[in-house]
Amino acid sequence: MQAMEVTAGPDRRWMKILVVITEDWFALSHFVPLLTGLKTLAAGVVVATRCTGRRSEIDGLGVQVRPFDMRRGSLSVSAQTHVRDGLARLIDEERPDAIHAIALQSMVMTSLALAKAGHRPLAVMLHLTGQGYLGHSRSPIAYVLRPLARWALRRCVRSHNAWLVAENSDDVQKMIADRVAVPARTAIVPGAGVDLAFYPELPAPLNPTARVAYVGRMLRSKGPHVLVNAHRLLRARGVAIDLALYGSADAGSREAIPEGTLSGWGREPGIAWHGRTSDIVGVWRAADIAAIPALGGDGMPRAMLEAAACGRPLVVSDVPGCREFVRPMVEGLVVPPGNVGALAEALGSFASDPKLRLRAGAAARRRVLHGYTEDTVRAKIRDVYQAARGAVGRPMPHDTV
Repeated sequence: MQAMEVTAGPDRRWMKILVVITEDWFALSHFVPLLTGLKTLAAGVVVATRCTGRRSEIDGLGVQVRPFDMRRGSLSVSAQTHVRDGLARLIDEERPDAIHAIALQSMVMTSLALAKAGHRPLAVMLHLTGQGYLGHSRSPIAYVLRPLARWALRRCVRSHNAWLVAENSDDVQKMIADRVAVPARTAIVPGAGVDLAFYPELPAPLNPTARVAYVGRMLRSKGPHVLVNAHRLLRARGVAIDLALYGSADAGSREAIPEGTLSGWGREPGIAWHGRTSDIVGVWRAADIAAIPALGGDGMPRAMLEAAACGRPLVVSDVPGCREFVRPMVEGLVVPPGNVGALAEALGSFASDPKLRLRAGAAARRRVLHGYTEDTVRAKIRDVYQAARGAVGRPMPHDTV
């Protein structure tokens, strides 16, 4: 079952939209197009988020910031109860027409807070950016928390004019199967969107030794350890590839790869760990191949879209989001997640065939042009908000949750 094609309803301005997101840096790295799009729909946009020193950048977008700590990474019942109660008070103080909760933690906590708050918004947007740790982890705590999260989301969808906004069709189908969304109130927004003026098509560097780059947080769920093992396997076979890793460990995540491990990788032949970088275009200017070895949990990886916009061929895992964007042997190569041998074979194929790289890189750029730009994201957001406005006061669709 696929997400519906939303059609614009009454094109009326919302008074206030409250955006709930865990961290200010997350809002700035992925959701500037969303925030600027919401500004065109509402008289006021308020962002509730934990401030880590970048509040002024969000202020600069012309939206209001309400500092709010979601206690990301904490599993303490008392801490989460405190978050729920605080968010309920914030909702009652702001009294927004619509609430836009981004990522699974914000979606669940907003659902719990709405059950306690007195204010009832006209619409609730549950913006899924991937299943995340809770969705794909096999840990005992994840098995306990998953049904609780589903229960909270189901109650929200039953009680409110709630819409699921997801970044790929796999996640939409899963949420429908889990009965936390109904097909008539779902929409797909193609990731964060890419600014094509900022990410131009770059000439291929054609390095003497093919250079593979990875950009992203150094988390096990993102698969950098699989990429390192594939690099080791290629070297053992006598295939020379340079591997450049860009990103820092996320101290707030249980899946963070220790800095000592990262430093150790950087001392291995042919591997360089550069830490976090703000010069993403510079990364792809120097790299021949982009690797996205994710194990699952993402919606539509931004690093993948940025590399594609710059004209780089992609080697990605066969997981939601990645497989929706990359068609095998068109924009790149798709391999089973966590399969070191298959990843090594794919990287080796691109490393030995510059013409194949050029064709796939050009196709990746075209794919971004036709459906993954910032303008596309803003248009999709506008459509789903108009559809939600048109559904205000209407009964729940026949699809039950």
